[in-house]
Amino acid sequence: MGYDDEQLPGDEMSDDAYEAAYEQHRNALYEMLIAYADQEDLSDGFMAQLASDLGLSLRMIAYASETEKPSVGGLRLDLDRFARELGESVREAKKGAAEFIAEAKAAREEDERAAADTKGDAPGTPRQ
Repeated sequence: MGYDDEQLPGDEMSDDAYEAAYEQHRNALYEMLIAYADQEDLSDGFMAQLASDLGLSLRMIAYASETEKPSVGGLRLDLDRFARELGESVREAKKGAAEFIAEAKAAREEDERAAADTKGDAPGTPRQ
């Protein structure tokens, strides 16, 4: 791993170690969420809404538990920061939208070809 097990992400650590820890935990949580969604037959859009709601709740809990003297005003300011951070993330995602859609289309086509091959059909071959 990129960091000491005793050291939590966000503590004094190098940027590279933080990024490695972030990616490791993001990937693990993503896999758990996808497995849960598959198990419960939940749509990606529904899961996105649930994850957003959880993120907001966790941010509020983090403020209340990690701030020496939490206040309503302080929470509101922290939520404003959170909104800006999310806005930055969305702007970055928009910059990569064309690449993401191209990859998604290619993955969908590959899945369709694999499904057709499993059924013994060649892609584009009409069924009888």
